[in-house]
Amino acid sequence: MASPLHTAALASGISFGMPEFLETLLLDDPGRVLLTDPRRTFSAAEVATRAGGLAAWVGKQGVSAGDVVAVFSHNRAEYYEVIIASSLLGVSYIPVNWHWSHSELAYVLQDASPGVLFVDPSLAEVASLGIRESGYRGRVVALQGEGSDPSWQPYEEVVSGGPVPELGDPLGFGMPMFYTSGTTGRPKGVQGTATALPLTLSQFVMAYSAGLGMPRHGRALLDGPVYHSAQWLFSAVPLLAGSSVFIQGRFDPEATLAAIERHRITSIHMVPTQFVRILKLPKEVIGSYDLSTIQVIWHGGAPCPPAVKDGILEVFGDHVVEYYGSTELGVNTMISPEEWRRKRGSVGRAMPNVDLRIFGEDGEELPQGRSGVVAARGQRSFHYHNEPGKTEAARIGDGFSTVGDVGYLDEEGYLFISDRKIDMIISGGVNIYPAEIEAVIHTHPRVLDTAVIGVPDDEFGESVLALVSVTAGEIDEYELEREVIDLCRDQLAHYKAPRHVKVVEEIPRSLAGKILKAQLRAPYWEGLSRRI
Repeated sequence: MASPLHTAALASGISFGMPEFLETLLLDDPGRVLLTDPRRTFSAAEVATRAGGLAAWVGKQGVSAGDVVAVFSHNRAEYYEVIIASSLLGVSYIPVNWHWSHSELAYVLQDASPGVLFVDPSLAEVASLGIRESGYRGRVVALQGEGSDPSWQPYEEVVSGGPVPELGDPLGFGMPMFYTSGTTGRPKGVQGTATALPLTLSQFVMAYSAGLGMPRHGRALLDGPVYHSAQWLFSAVPLLAGSSVFIQGRFDPEATLAAIERHRITSIHMVPTQFVRILKLPKEVIGSYDLSTIQVIWHGGAPCPPAVKDGILEVFGDHVVEYYGSTELGVNTMISPEEWRRKRGSVGRAMPNVDLRIFGEDGEELPQGRSGVVAARGQRSFHYHNEPGKTEAARIGDGFSTVGDVGYLDEEGYLFISDRKIDMIISGGVNIYPAEIEAVIHTHPRVLDTAVIGVPDDEFGESVLALVSVTAGEIDEYELEREVIDLCRDQLAHYKAPRHVKVVEEIPRSLAGKILKAQLRAPYWEGLSRRI
């Protein structure tokens, strides 16, 4: 008897070369809804045949295991077809931040040299400028929509590319490569190895989804940018394990509640800023939606104030799970609501197969209760693309790696984060690195020196403030503020631009020339329970 996969394949004229994974995707119901965005809905059979055809086309372009493709797009169903196709081929895929300027895109194209670039037509102008600036010579595919360059390959032609080639190495499935900014001011490509165990793609996604408590055959809601590693993890992994994914274009608090009710959502990833916006809705509005299908809400990416956590637990019940992790090291800890009430402020204990340690400045392991650098090993290894020096700098102890967060472990092994990466700002769950912004501000002709810091923000946790010292002579501070903000928005993603610019007499620096940012931040955080 023909399987659902073979039935779907025969109907489309496509024969698949990796039936184990696609059988997992299809399960026993090829007609069920697998992907939905505001524009389109695709069944499991449609996704399998389209992703298979896409994999065949990409393979014909000479892109094979170990190579890279990139996606410059807003949230949409086709994004996940690219993820599936890349996974089948063993090709890494780069989810490019859609807020980025053409120069930031150009840097990624030069640094990673993707064989294919998939572009959302709404981003065609930025993409064209980035392609021109980088000298990119790979293939460009236009996702559905108006406004794309006529020389680009139409996506709908691509997904009918033919049979999927056999995968020679069953362990060579493709993984994402996220670009995350760093203190040098340039994004770093994070290439990870998800596991050292000999697992196929199907085995990996099943094991990983079970370890994170993802509902089997669930209904996941993507309610944040898929280019963010956490949003990818908690939507793409459920999809690859057989769950349906419902895609929101952008976050709106009431629209999120409505989507949960309408699509009977079982899981969702959120950041504290989204919690704050939901809690600002009138109680009668929140209470008018049926949220009973939710089985788990994961949250991370930024500190969650206890009052906010209490409020969101009241809305969703004991289904809110917090974690600590990073793009580089994956999910390191998790904590249930019951544990959190007993260990308020903790981000949980180490996940299975994760060894969590605290190290001092000299690389010595610290005892329980002592604060130091948080490091992990075991679940995921990584390296920075084309950055061996920075990769080595992240290593500590015997096989451990760190992203620079500071914290301590209590007597039961619960992790408490007491500080963060030096100088990094987390605004709305998004990491913002001041050095990148400072480099742009320094190009303003009236700026002598600058320091960018995070200051308290009731909604976003932190917002970006630029302190500047200026050249001699009269200056209109309001006009300077607008010029600096516009300068940053022209060269960087808009969310990185300062909210405010303040003129100061001097930027304090150490004898070694380092900006004394703790000194600059202190007045803004004085008297608050959370200090940065």
